Parts: sequence; C-alpha cells; structure tokens
Amino acid sequence: MNNRTQSEIGNLLQRQYSVDMGDFIGRGWEVFTQHMAGFVGFTFLTGIINFILGILGIIPLIGLIASIGSLVIGGPLYAGYYIFYFKVGMNKPTTFEDFFKGFQNAYFLQVFLTTLMIGILCFMCLIPAAIAIFIISLVSNGEPEPVVLIPIAVLVLAGLAGAIYLGISYTFAVPLIVGKKLEFWPAMEISRKLVGRQWLGFLGLLIVLGLINFAGLLVCGVGLLLTMPLAACALAAAYEKIVGLPTFDPSQLQS
Repeated sequence: MNNRTQSEIGNLLQRQYSVDMGDFIGRGWEVFTQHMAGFVGFTFLTGIINFILGILGIIPLIGLIASIGSLVIGGPLYAGYYIFYFKVGMNKPTTFEDFFKGFQNAYFLQVFLTTLMIGILCFMCLIPAAIAIFIISLVSNGEPEPVVLIPIAVLVLAGLAGAIYLGISYTFAVPLIVGKKLEFWPAMEISRKLVGRQWLGFLGLLIVLGLINFAGLLVCGVGLLLTMPLAACALAAAYEKIVGLPTFDPSQLQS
C-alpha cells in the first residue's frame, strides 16, 4: 500500500456516513435496469456453472475437485459484479467480458484469499460448539441430559453471532480489492473498521436484500436471476456512496 493509498484510507476511515437503504437499493436498481440483460445473463451463467459443480460434487473423487473448483472461482465471479458496476458508474463503455475480469492477475489471488479467509474465520467461530457437541455425545452415549443442552445452545448461538458479525463486517473486502487495489488482509481489516461504524445499519441492509432474494427464490427460483444481481448492485451502490468509485479502469488492471 503506497503513501497515497494510505492517506486515502486514513481519510476514508474518518469520514462520516449513514446507511441509507432506500438510496442504495434505488441506485442499484437504476444501474441494474440500465444493463439488465448483462446482469441477468451473467447471473444465469454463474448459476449454471455452480449447478454443474454441485452435481459433480456428489461423485466420489471428482466431487472433491468440483468443491475446490467452486471455492476457487466463487470470489472472482462475485468480483465481476463490482467491476461491471464500477465501469457503469464511471461512464465507461462496458462489455459482457467485464464480468469475468475478476480472474485477471491483479485480482484473482487476492479475491480468492479473501473469500477463503472469511470462510475460515466464520467456521472457526463454530468450532467450540462443535467440540462441545462431540465430547458430550461421547460421554452421554448420544443421549445427553437436558441440562447440558443449555451450554451447547449458548455456544452455538455465540458461534453463529460471531460468524454473522464477521460476514457482515467484511462486506466491503472484495470491492476494496477491486476499487483500491488492496491485498486481501488490508482490505478485510479496512472493511471491518469501516462497516463496524454502522454495523447495525449494514445488518439491516443485508436482511432486506436477503428478503428480496428470498422473494426471488419463491418464484420457482427464477426470480433469483433478477434479485441476486440487484442485491449485488445495491451493495456496489453502498460502496460507491461511502467509499467512492475507482480512479482507474478496474477492467484493465493487469498487475
């Protein structure tokens, strides 16, 4: 991170902001509807890819490779939403290929490490509960006394709370990599500090976006082709309003 970037980040962390859900979703809807065919097409394509990997995942041996493949490509594909959105916000011409620019060398490794580390940290929050359940099941022969279920429930709830806290705190980690050319750990830490200042607001925003996606799921799942990219655009709009758009073309960064 160079001195200029450090100065920008320092100013960013001191900036006052609010979580305006209506504004974020409205701006996301505006960008989404301007390029609906591209967003829906990309979401459909990623859905097909994930469906194929899911089918392969139940096949012995091949399933392990498919699971690893899904983990590797998930983050870069998600970054594509931000790259495309940023170009729209910067009034630069876009192509469908921009959705796949998360795989370019400048982003791929850092985005992959970000999604991997977030997954590991969230999983670690649940380890104490898993260990307690395992030990109690051994001691009680699978039939624990009702009284011991209380501390287990507390550990499970605490683990879930920790995982939710981290998952929301790292909302801006991927767009910071794309928009500020940061490495994975600084991006995660800056996201945690920035989002943490309005954590409850982001919790509310993500709950609303989750409900929107749930509504899309109810329409035989087809509605997700509209709601998933809309949700991604709303988060990108939040980043645009709070952090700002990149000062460079994110689709042309090669190193």
